[in-house]
Amino acid sequence: MTRTVAQALKILAERTAEDPDLAQAVVFLAEAAEGPQDPLGAVPDGVRVAARRVNDRRLRDRRQLAARSALDTAEVVAIVDSISDRKGVDRRRQRGQLLAWRSGSRALHPDWQFDPRRGDTRPGLAVVLAALRASSPDPEAADALMRAPRADLDGRSLADLFASGQTDTVVRLIQAASEQS
Repeated sequence: MTRTVAQALKILAERTAEDPDLAQAVVFLAEAAEGPQDPLGAVPDGVRVAARRVNDRRLRDRRQLAARSALDTAEVVAIVDSISDRKGVDRRRQRGQLLAWRSGSRALHPDWQFDPRRGDTRPGLAVVLAALRASSPDPEAADALMRAPRADLDGRSLADLFASGQTDTVVRLIQAASEQS
């Protein structure tokens, strides 16, 4: 994706208008536009603090978004006909048959794993989860990879492809993402 400097500045202006911490980081960077005397030297404290705030806020926002579209254990029991209690969900999670992460005392399961019409997980979930585990041991990162809109898929996500039954394509794209990181 090629962007002109004008397009990049427009995007930067929009994002800094919405995010005061990002704006502060940009100001610090602009003030040091000539660069430090030692390019390997320490980053100024102001830049580091502003960048940490931006990153913390983005992480918090991503976690809140993921939590809103995830199911807790009771909801999984209600959707998957072959699971009758919390222990059944726990067993599947421990066997690597469900992706989940802890949020306080709750386990959150990304909703893209389930097909409520079938009363089960989506066909091919095992191979998708295996590819995700090979890509990242972090379930939240795996969920983010599945949910991220992709330019090469016209804004759709891997979760969208998976829901449409394109399991082989999803696995190939997860493997390609893993090779790039």
